[in-house]
Amino acid sequence: MNISFQALTGQKVEESRDEFWMDPKRALPTDQRTGRSSVQGAGNVNLQLDSSIFSNDAYACHAKSLSDISEMADNTDVLTQHNYMALLSNTMSEEDFAKASKEGFDINNLDSGQTVTILDKIKSVLLESGKEIVGFNDDLSLDKLSKLTGSISFAKELQKSFHENDIPVTYENAKSAAIAYNQISDIQGLEDAAVKYLVHNNMKPSMENIYFAAHSTNGQNRMGRGFYAQDAGGYYAQKAETYDWGQLDGQIDKIIDEAGLRKEDKQVREEARWIIQQGIPLTADTLNGVHRVKEISFPVSESSAAKAIAAAIANGKKAVAADLSDDRNYYRQAVDIKDATEKISEDDIRTNIQAGKENTLRNLIAESELNDNDYARVAECSVDTQDTRFVQARLQLEEVRLRMTVDANKQLLSSGFSIDTAPMEQLIERLKNILGQIPDESVGAALDEIAEVTPANQTYIIRATLSKVAIIQSGPIEISGAQLGEIETASLAKLSDVSMQLKMRYKKAGESYEPMMTAPRADLGDNIKKAFRNVDDILKDMGQEINDSNRRAIRILGYNSMELSIDNFEKVRAFDQSLKTTLDRLKPGVVLDIVREGKNPLGMTVGELAEALDQNLMGNDEPGNGGSRSDEKYAKFLYKLEHKKEITAQERSAFIGIYRLFHTIKKNDYQAIGAVLKTGMEMTLGNLLAATRIQSAYKRGIEYTVDDDFGGVELKNTSGLKIDEQINLAFKYYSAQADIVYENLEPEKLMQAAPSEDTLLPKFAEDLQNAGVEESLERQYASQVIRQIRETAQTRDSDNALEELKGLHMEVNFGNLEAMISNRRERKNGNIWQKAEDLAGERALRETGRLVDALGEPDYVETYKNSLSNISDSLEQLLMSDDDSYIDVKAINLMQRRMTVMSQSSDQGTFDVPVTIDGQKISMHITLKSDNSMDSRMEASVQTYEYGLITASLYVKENMVTGMLTTTYSQSSEEAEYLESVRSKMCVKLAEKLKDIGVGQEQIAILYHAQTQPISVGTANANATDGNQKNKADTTVLLSMAKAFIESL
Repeated sequence: MNISFQALTGQKVEESRDEFWMDPKRALPTDQRTGRSSVQGAGNVNLQLDSSIFSNDAYACHAKSLSDISEMADNTDVLTQHNYMALLSNTMSEEDFAKASKEGFDINNLDSGQTVTILDKIKSVLLESGKEIVGFNDDLSLDKLSKLTGSISFAKELQKSFHENDIPVTYENAKSAAIAYNQISDIQGLEDAAVKYLVHNNMKPSMENIYFAAHSTNGQNRMGRGFYAQDAGGYYAQKAETYDWGQLDGQIDKIIDEAGLRKEDKQVREEARWIIQQGIPLTADTLNGVHRVKEISFPVSESSAAKAIAAAIANGKKAVAADLSDDRNYYRQAVDIKDATEKISEDDIRTNIQAGKENTLRNLIAESELNDNDYARVAECSVDTQDTRFVQARLQLEEVRLRMTVDANKQLLSSGFSIDTAPMEQLIERLKNILGQIPDESVGAALDEIAEVTPANQTYIIRATLSKVAIIQSGPIEISGAQLGEIETASLAKLSDVSMQLKMRYKKAGESYEPMMTAPRADLGDNIKKAFRNVDDILKDMGQEINDSNRRAIRILGYNSMELSIDNFEKVRAFDQSLKTTLDRLKPGVVLDIVREGKNPLGMTVGELAEALDQNLMGNDEPGNGGSRSDEKYAKFLYKLEHKKEITAQERSAFIGIYRLFHTIKKNDYQAIGAVLKTGMEMTLGNLLAATRIQSAYKRGIEYTVDDDFGGVELKNTSGLKIDEQINLAFKYYSAQADIVYENLEPEKLMQAAPSEDTLLPKFAEDLQNAGVEESLERQYASQVIRQIRETAQTRDSDNALEELKGLHMEVNFGNLEAMISNRRERKNGNIWQKAEDLAGERALRETGRLVDALGEPDYVETYKNSLSNISDSLEQLLMSDDDSYIDVKAINLMQRRMTVMSQSSDQGTFDVPVTIDGQKISMHITLKSDNSMDSRMEASVQTYEYGLITASLYVKENMVTGMLTTTYSQSSEEAEYLESVRSKMCVKLAEKLKDIGVGQEQIAILYHAQTQPISVGTANANATDGNQKNKADTTVLLSMAKAFIESL
């Protein structure tokens, strides 16, 4: 099902959203040579929603076997994992991160597949735009880069190419580039033997392959002798003394055509003859292989090397994998293929059929280039448009064009699929898989505002939501008055429909209108000022503050020809500010999060959307997990506060106080606003602060209810609204103003606004909105975050940590990855438990003790989770103080995320608990699992300085505790004495805890010099059992074994 682009999006609103998420398909161009129309899509220009970057059915398979699907899923998973780690380590630039953040995407909590897809889209948009991409803050200066590479000229070329490919200039990237170029810089050319080596082994002419070929053949050139035949898809020739080239040229022409090269090119013909002379089978592939190598100029210039290296790194490959025959990265190749495909005309299809070539993009594009320079070819073509071959090829090309996007092309290229040489049927099938084809009837249901969110329709709901938001934002401002009677019930979809109707009414009348969100044209703005020149006088007569939001409410009343009464003013102002603020917050990344929670924004009211946005911001009612958007926002606020040198100590304290005030207001569901309204005082910052201080004295905060006996507020007009309704409208209005303040809390904006305790909330919101951010601070922060991401992803244990996350069935995102890396490090030499106790005091000490004491008790998983949650909550209470620093807050947030990961790991039978070894508190890793031995078992390991990594692996067999103690150290008298002591103590403890199970030291072996094994995980729900296992041990038994091991150390 196709959705009309015009009907779906309305006029263009915000450039970033339009170019990111609403990419319409374009029809085939008219052929300028013959005047005939090119292949055209029927009807209006259409938007294929399933081309969205949010495709939840990516890589779906159609009409394939279960084994095919499984194999494709495995391959895709490996490719995604590789691309994700390459993105984090090398290719995500500061500009990419800044753009993603601006669009509402939270890199910490986006899963690996979504991160790759979204960053790919950002990079492709930047590259497609043709704008120069300059690094925000390259890690290496040109001087440092030249010292690293050993050449100022190569350093300049490398810096230029990295910027052109949106690649950060980091030490790792520059070092790998220098090593790669050093390998091939001295190669003056390739001998025939080296070229044959590359072609015979089907190797691309990358830097490492060329180096290997040049140094492996040592000038040897073995001539192949075989047979002279044409079969197996190619032309095979033996080495002969003489060749009848006249007889062979016909076959050579055919191979040149199949390779997509020009028969008129003498160099290509010579390359084909050289292949035959060398005894190499002449096929389209071998000809293209030789042609690519022969096209490389030796010695390779610094410019060519830098371009190829930058493209390789952009593609997620190593620098030595740089292809010297093509210096375009996948993004540029994807754009070029799409552009060339759009230029293919009907005449190009006809001449391709006439030439007897296969219907592939490479052949069609080649025909397009030939026909551009030779009009006679088209005139002499005898293939008619009624020819069944033409009709089929035309339909295939049209389907390819309708489905082809830069994103899809890039994904196919990344997977190794050859877009230009693949048969059209295969290309169409792969594009379907990439885009996630969904039946037409599902589309209609997905766009229904009452539809439930399912994996099949998530993509459509997200795209439709963003489109509806764009329609309202660009539509007439009077939507806030037109829907006044349905403030509480109007859904987003309904508001969009009404907005479109209002817009069409203006269009039909040939009139302009004031848009909801975007600034009006200059001439329209002048007309608005003239039409409402007395608006300030009206506000004075009504006893209202003179500010932009109140002026806006008066204009809306005027546009809707509504009576200028207090009743209508209060209603319009409240609804308008709520709607405006909510729409502004509905950015693509946030919409993605809301839909992933199972909510359909299309059917939600403005109030419900605002509530969902707040939950998403503050952590979905999960405080203390260290990974919410609000946590990252506060960290950014502190970073900028510390790097804004003009801020005094007094201002710093005041700004943190203001941040704390509005964070508390939002966290407590705006109760402070209700409290101020209850007193009848003005909505000033000082009164709001006083209200929050009163709330802090009560655990539950201040609750308020509103009815006709509410009192405390002097009515401006008693003509219509009940007191409770007027208070509720005021609450909505001021809550929206608080949202505006919170969204705009930046140190540089606070300096410009210079608020005081007497500043009214609407005035403060207006001042912050009008204040600008400091770009240099934004760039510094983006650089800091990216640097941290790279350092984390480049750690030695990052791949193992990622595998452990996957083994535990946990979402692979950066927040979880960073936490898992830290947790794994903790098992060796960390001190998270001691840090938590030092920071949070007695409560943390009590809970860490509980983690060990409760081992073996019923419902330990629940106890484990509760204790970790309590520790995390106690850390949360340390934040929002005047002494907060960026580093300290990030460290606490990481500790909280680590505990969240530990908590989630317990569902799979994996636990990290604190133990004290040699006076130091570190983590013991406990795993409950089942294996092929038919026995459920417990494995617990702890790192010691004197005795190495000690592991206890225990299980119950024939009602006896059986297993082994292992150490990574070699056997010595001290080691043996210690482990035997541990075994003896452990058996005593096991006998005490497991009354009905036999225990004997002879059943527990001791193994020295054991190899460390990859972390293994347990089964779901920590049951450590399998339905087909004969010997099942209860979780409490296994955890009791772990406790016995701890007590024996």
